[in-house]
Amino acid sequence: LVALSDLIAFTAGGEFRIYSDGAPAITPTSVTIKPQGYAGASNVQPVVTTGSILYVQAQGSRIRELSYSWEANSYRTVDASIMAPHRFNGFSVRDMSYSRAPDSIAWAVRDDGVLLGMTYVPDQQVYGWHAHDTTDGLFESACVVPEDNEDVLYVVVRRTIGANQLRYVERLRTRFFTAQADAFFVDSGLTYDGTPVTTLSGLAHLEGKVVDILTDGSVHPQRTVTAGAVTLDYAASVVHIGLPMTSDLRTLPLAVEGAAAAGQGTVKNVNKVHLRVSQSSVIKAGPAFDRLREYPARAVTDPYGAPPALRDGELTLSIDPSWNQDAALCVRQDLPIQSGG
Repeated sequence: LVALSDLIAFTAGGEFRIYSDGAPAITPTSVTIKPQGYAGASNVQPVVTTGSILYVQAQGSRIRELSYSWEANSYRTVDASIMAPHRFNGFSVRDMSYSRAPDSIAWAVRDDGVLLGMTYVPDQQVYGWHAHDTTDGLFESACVVPEDNEDVLYVVVRRTIGANQLRYVERLRTRFFTAQADAFFVDSGLTYDGTPVTTLSGLAHLEGKVVDILTDGSVHPQRTVTAGAVTLDYAASVVHIGLPMTSDLRTLPLAVEGAAAAGQGTVKNVNKVHLRVSQSSVIKAGPAFDRLREYPARAVTDPYGAPPALRDGELTLSIDPSWNQDAALCVRQDLPIQSGG
């Protein structure tokens, strides 16, 4: 049972609207129950958004959206995962949660340990699915907790450390920061903030793992955690250490305005890209993930001895040309510093 303007009952066989017909409250004589759809729901707890309900379909492999339709004067249910069926085919969803602020994102944990997210702004017809995995680990559960001005995602992750399987409660760090040294983009990481040091301990949960390191806003060479510690090449006062994260984006096949069939079925070649970014560092792009070129991290205006500054605006990058029918573009960021486009 989930409450919107009416009480919605989800069963394995359908969705039902429960309301009072002409009375201020539901009573034994005023209650009305009408079916709204027959997709059915699984036993995963639904999530309530601003004006709709997201729930897992009875078979477990699709996420549906139920919202009120003024034209039909009833609730209607649609498949919210239809734009990314490859993220769901052959899998089932075991847990869901929803973050309202600062970004409207629905989170779903798949049975294979992958965390799915959907950037969800139905007023603007935005249903953007993205998949998140973690090095040497599986997501098992997720929930959202309001903290200060943000809804924070917490997850239970099962990891193998040595010969032991351990579970950790991990928190998604905020994407907002003012100083570049505070950019936190590592997985299962910790932060040191104090007097400059070259040796950092307390990393037993990463024992034996190769880790990314950000020191005072600058990318440090990777290290392997030994006896719960790492040694830096130089002293630093603000250090983030954690598992590496690789962010990949692949565009849809290129559609050419004015060409026959929007250019589908014809061979195309892209040799230069223009990337509009916000607070971004090193970005790589190319026709495939094994043919990437890197945008220069350091600009001529960056002060000597300081880490390369983050970029805002449009970046122009010449890439390796490749004749093919899709002309899709691959973009990657694999360093522990922010990349947002």
